[in-house]
Amino acid sequence: MDQWSWKDKILLFIIPRFYSLVLRLLSLTIRKEVLFRDRPQKFWDQGQYIIAAFWHQRLLMMPFLPGQGRVGTMVSEHRDGEFIARAVKLFGIDSVRGSTTRKSLAALRGMVRFYRAGGANLAITPDGPQGPKHVVQTGVIELARQTGAPILPVTYGASRKKVFNSWDNFILPLPFCRVIYIWGEPLSIPRDMDKDGLEERRLLLQDRLRQITEEADRAFRKAP
Repeated sequence: MDQWSWKDKILLFIIPRFYSLVLRLLSLTIRKEVLFRDRPQKFWDQGQYIIAAFWHQRLLMMPFLPGQGRVGTMVSEHRDGEFIARAVKLFGIDSVRGSTTRKSLAALRGMVRFYRAGGANLAITPDGPQGPKHVVQTGVIELARQTGAPILPVTYGASRKKVFNSWDNFILPLPFCRVIYIWGEPLSIPRDMDKDGLEERRLLLQDRLRQITEEADRAFRKAP
């Protein structure tokens, strides 16, 4: 924090709180539904934590997905990451600083330590932070292999939304819309799985995430 000017520190105080307030107000206007809630619940009932995997495109409303226990997520080490870390903290989400494209090994180890130390769920965007869109990277598979935690894909669809012209076509649900969250089937990664097996699980997770995302969008698609 020593490298931050006093103006930066003021912005660092204001922006995360403003973001949190606006997002909470938006959430209050949205009617939400969760499908297949029993899929993660069976692990929580057994005192086990999970890795929730969702596309970067569907990041915005994930803090409002009902869950159980603490949550940790990876946040960039760049300066902008400090704003994000403080914003998600206001939603009760802890940050592990790192990146899937820079110092990825250190970030992965940090997520493993976080999981083992405090007993917490992990949240990860397996195609983030720079894509390609809807392509699962290997980090989430290795994270599951090292922690032993099951990966559960999750997504949401919105009845009314703005789609941005970004690399991931980021989605902003609009006020007074409906949102449907969908949990996918869990995926386990044995610690002794070989390289071919890990690649097979990566593709399986990718397919499941794509399928439930299509299902969530289809729920609001008008019939021809």
